Amino acid sequence: MAEHLTSKDRFYIEKRRAENVLMRAIARELERSPSAISRELRRNTPDDFNGLYCWRAVDKLAKLRRTEASKSKAFKHIDSFVDGYLRQNLANHTSPNVVSGELALKHQTHVSENTLYRYIEHLEEQGESLRKDLPRRGKPYKRSGTVHSTIKNRVDISERPAIADEKTEIGHVEIDTIVGKNHKSQLLTIVDKACKVVTIRRLKSKSAEAVIEGFKEVDGSTFYEFKTITADNGTEFAGHEEIAKITGADFYFAKPYSSWERGLNEHTSGLIRRFLPKGTDFDDVSDEELARIEHILNTRGRESLGFYSPYDIFVQYLNAEQ
Repeated sequence: MAEHLTSKDRFYIEKRRAENVLMRAIARELERSPSAISRELRRNTPDDFNGLYCWRAVDKLAKLRRTEASKSKAFKHIDSFVDGYLRQNLANHTSPNVVSGELALKHQTHVSENTLYRYIEHLEEQGESLRKDLPRRGKPYKRSGTVHSTIKNRVDISERPAIADEKTEIGHVEIDTIVGKNHKSQLLTIVDKACKVVTIRRLKSKSAEAVIEGFKEVDGSTFYEFKTITADNGTEFAGHEEIAKITGADFYFAKPYSSWERGLNEHTSGLIRRFLPKGTDFDDVSDEELARIEHILNTRGRESLGFYSPYDIFVQYLNAEQ
């Protein structure tokens, strides 16, 4: 039996545990050993989740563990000499590109520019501030020009295929941003129109670039295909063409001042606000708490779904597609 658990396996474990199914039965259904399921639950059920197993939080934790394990390999060429050489040159505002070239030319030591940048980021995470010594403090050049308030190449919701409203397939989603205290923190919400599964992600800012980065993370951590995406006309969605490339979905915009055209997302934002009322600083909310809120919303029954949970309906759609 294969012991490696996939995202789908973890999603299935979460759902079956919520139904109070025994571990041995889950192991049999997944064709895994009971010890593998037991080890997964024992290792990945945080105390602050009150005994709840959340597959998305577990996937994030597994990714973090892999990242930590790979750091020693990633920086294996950075010994004390390279570390000192980098620091000395950064103090003189020398770019990592030049440092990399000089190491190869003068010291026959090959460390790529990208590795040096990642090492600087690693040191920043450890509390050392080297970014300030980078050229332009590590920020790219800004292109001059006027930023227009209108969104270019927007496609109106009237052109969205009718199947998006028929709820006969998953993958048609509505998206929005929720703003925290003093407009200084933001969340991205994505909700499927058919099964009502909601995804909550923290954004670094309410910029188009931050939303694009948010979708890169979402696309890499979900296992169903996006078909259509519908948003309001906020400038944070100005990068819709890039989002469409990332997800492979068609992107549409609701008409201005027509929030009813995205009623599901408006309702979902209201549900999230029950946990995070207006005035909440999302920077003070942990990733674990966001995952817990997402888990609760996706595993509790909804009247509109016949009191099934969004995850229940999601599984039904997956089974129907097989």
